[in-house]
Amino acid sequence: MTRVAVVGVGAVGGVVAAGLMSTGRADVTACVRSPLGGLRIVRPDGSALETSVPEVADSSAVSPAEWVVLATKAHQTAGAGPWLRRLCGAGTRVVVLQNGVEHVERVAPLVGAARVLPAVVEISAESQRRGHVRLFGRPRLTVPSGDDGADFAALCQGSGIEVTSTGDFVTAAWAKLCLNAANGAVTALTMQRMPVFAGPRIARLGRALVEEARQVASASGARLPEDLADQVVARLRAMPPESGSSMLWDRLAGREMEYDARNGAVVRAGARLGIPTPYNETVTALLEAVSPPGNGS
Repeated sequence: MTRVAVVGVGAVGGVVAAGLMSTGRADVTACVRSPLGGLRIVRPDGSALETSVPEVADSSAVSPAEWVVLATKAHQTAGAGPWLRRLCGAGTRVVVLQNGVEHVERVAPLVGAARVLPAVVEISAESQRRGHVRLFGRPRLTVPSGDDGADFAALCQGSGIEVTSTGDFVTAAWAKLCLNAANGAVTALTMQRMPVFAGPRIARLGRALVEEARQVASASGARLPEDLADQVVARLRAMPPESGSSMLWDRLAGREMEYDARNGAVVRAGARLGIPTPYNETVTALLEAVSPPGNGS
């Protein structure tokens, strides 16, 4: 059995923890602040995966694991430091299931000799209550090619989570960030689900946010199509009407939002590269103003 610790057992972490448990090959521990009471993952077809995962609420009670899945929000990374310091040893590999393009820079200082494997997360899910998650599509993760990525893909075989590797992780990460620059900001600020993009003015705003991010991404070495903004808005308009974004769920629940790792990352990279990002700067300021600080879970 492969020892796996999941830190951050919300929607994404819950899906991964339950999926890995279902393989029968992983000894999974959920690192939590409050009890889960089991996991129930409702798939898009209405079927459910229910499982019980061993839980630990005290970071001093854990020891190094072979794999650590870090699925907290990006702004909660520092708060996960006590867990990471206890869970990470020289042979540990830390899979970072967070948004943005700054995975390694954010996590590496907290994990000592452990290796960091960044991942692009495509898990459209809503945490309906503690331990209960609704999935809106097939869970997918993209990791950099190499031994660590291949080993993680093997770990996830049979879990219901599709893991693919890429030799161009820069492009994959920026492509996801371009999508997130629009969907999270717009749904959180309007407090509406994806049908909000049907409005022509909202669609124009979404395209402007994506186009700024695409220009910054291209200057950062990503290879993205020039019509990406149109593609993203079309994709958002085609999503199921009940789908939203993790930032929308956080705002509706009164939790701190992950805007800094999304729109804020575009602004920071744009400033380094000399590329103006006025739309992303504006929504970052607005999201900062409405995000309650420091009460995320």
